[in-house]
Amino acid sequence: MSDSYTSPDDVLFADPRAILAEAIKAYLPPERINTADYAAKHRILDNRGGGYIGRWNHDEAPFLVGPMEALDELRFLNVAIVGPARSGKTTVGQNWILKSIDVDPADFLVYAQTDDVIESYVKREIAPMVDLHPQAREKLGTRPVDNSLKFKRFRAMWIEFLAAAYNNLINKSAPRIIMTEIDAYPANLGDPCALASIRRETFGQESMLLAESHPDRANGLDLSRWTDGIMKQYADSDRRLWWWPCPHCNGYSSPNPTSSVPMSLHWEADAPLDEIAESAALLCPHCGTLIEDKWRRAMNRDGIWVGQGQAISTEGEVTGDLVKSRTAGFWITGLMSPFIIGGVGALAYDMAKAQRAFEATGDDKDLRSVTVKRWGLPYQAKRVAGSLDAGAIAARAEAGLRLGFVPEGVRFLTAAVDIQSNRFEILVRGWGINGESWVIDDRVMTADPATSPSDWDKLLLSLEGAAYPLADGSGRSMRVLALGYDSGGQDGVTLQAYGAWRRSRKRRGARHVGKFDGRDGWTVLPLKGASSLNAASLVVTYPDSQRKDRMAHARGEVPVGFFNPNRFKDDLSTQLQVGEPGPWYVHFPGALLAAEPPHPFFEQLVAEQRRPDGRWEKTTPSARNERLDLMVMTNVVAFLFGISRIKWDSPPAWAAEWDSNSLVTSQPTQADEQAPAPRVGVATQPAPSPASAVTERQDRMKRLVSRLAR
Repeated sequence: MSDSYTSPDDVLFADPRAILAEAIKAYLPPERINTADYAAKHRILDNRGGGYIGRWNHDEAPFLVGPMEALDELRFLNVAIVGPARSGKTTVGQNWILKSIDVDPADFLVYAQTDDVIESYVKREIAPMVDLHPQAREKLGTRPVDNSLKFKRFRAMWIEFLAAAYNNLINKSAPRIIMTEIDAYPANLGDPCALASIRRETFGQESMLLAESHPDRANGLDLSRWTDGIMKQYADSDRRLWWWPCPHCNGYSSPNPTSSVPMSLHWEADAPLDEIAESAALLCPHCGTLIEDKWRRAMNRDGIWVGQGQAISTEGEVTGDLVKSRTAGFWITGLMSPFIIGGVGALAYDMAKAQRAFEATGDDKDLRSVTVKRWGLPYQAKRVAGSLDAGAIAARAEAGLRLGFVPEGVRFLTAAVDIQSNRFEILVRGWGINGESWVIDDRVMTADPATSPSDWDKLLLSLEGAAYPLADGSGRSMRVLALGYDSGGQDGVTLQAYGAWRRSRKRRGARHVGKFDGRDGWTVLPLKGASSLNAASLVVTYPDSQRKDRMAHARGEVPVGFFNPNRFKDDLSTQLQVGEPGPWYVHFPGALLAAEPPHPFFEQLVAEQRRPDGRWEKTTPSARNERLDLMVMTNVVAFLFGISRIKWDSPPAWAAEWDSNSLVTSQPTQADEQAPAPRVGVATQPAPSPASAVTERQDRMKRLVSRLAR
């Protein structure tokens, strides 16, 4: 026996149970977990140099949970995320990749705008993520061809990183596709998502495409202009918006300006920039309280995604079902992002600075960049209002149109009331197909708006009960669909305006007729112009609640339409510049002309001019602008009822042709016997006297008794 003989007792044998355990692992099914839960359980962030370091925490950006969950829902084929820089949208795709490598393998194509960008993304984001997570690092292939800048092979799957070029989009196939910052892709590609989708069709329902970008290619907040880029994908989706509660009143609103109840960022426009950064705060549309930046984390934690087909109450109760769509769409705004250094103060600072630069230079490059990349909103180039001349507009007045009559083409009427110290000024406007409009009535009512409830009641009764005769000579009349009136101004006016609405509601003059684009539609609505240049176009809210504490769940009783006067004056300016009858053209009856120039009605329409920053101001301090304000308010009411969204081949009954229009009546509408007669052409009929009303009730009782006896 050799001296080198080793005793069995000296040999170390492997544990067979450990060997079997490792072998059995290969046969175990993968962990069934969605991307959001996987990130919370496994994702580690190492943003050295000032970013977040540690395990993924949904509390940092709860709004990212919805997009991650949608990636694993078989009812969707696409997920579209709109958002600014530093909002976390890119990490959604990273978490999806990491989960796929570990427990749900499938091949990926990842696109960015250029080769340089894709290489930087792999070096700075993907490679460090793989190195930081053993479950991914251990599955990465060991051959050089398995781990390059453009291609990485893992156990049971691969990922290819590509520039968004035509050949790369049509010659590659994979069941999972990520397209980052698609609005920066070459414009000659057309719709890159449509091109990429063709390459994953063979994988059917198991495929998924994730597209994300800030909205460079959309033209403003109008849905009809979202025809390119990420906003096109979002427009074709279930269009979810984020809603969060006010920390003071618990009322839910949205940090997205396209929502029905948006929460805006407020700052003093003329303050120094440093002061703007320090004092900017969110403004609750329900209780009117300014909300400091420190509350955003808690507000986000209680936030909810609400999409098309759903409605959310002030208390945060979501009802309804999402519309059926193959794309789940999510819109993140800068106000939501916790990753913006300096918080909402920095957003206000950047916007104010960019607006001032534009006003000084006329160059909107910085303003566009801040709007899109910092705020996460589509930018619309600032319109320069054309030179509106009162004489030129007056020259369009039509002698054949009679003031006080409804001409052919009008489908519904909206009325507006401007409040002056000693009078109400009233204008009624008729609306037709594609926004074409006609001035129907213009009159003044002597009153004491600050102290006289009876004057308010006379005003509202005269409009609630008014019907304007159709110009066809048939004897039929058209009632006013809805009216809006100014509820601000001198001391006492707001109190009187709210009280008048309550009395109107009690007699069913003010009626709720449904929701339009998520806003409550009322037939009588107090209005107030918002002071912020960045305010939403229109918000219908209930601000008169007396409770301001955090536990106040009840909203106020009186609805108020807060509207952005600058945006609506932009719209009116555009309408007045339309030169031929048709969409958005405004018709004026000849009776609005004075005996000789100047014509006060038309002079008031051009009493303000647009500043370069988008704010409208009087041409002279003494200029009268009541008719401008009235035209704007009639437009606000029409906007509330969705004038730009009406499908004229199948309109609602109140916008139908005369023979089937629910507002057209063959009998004059009754009005209060004390209501003053309109100046021209308004058909009214006094209400029955109290005595006659008693007699009528007695007759009804006699008939009822007679029927019962039979």
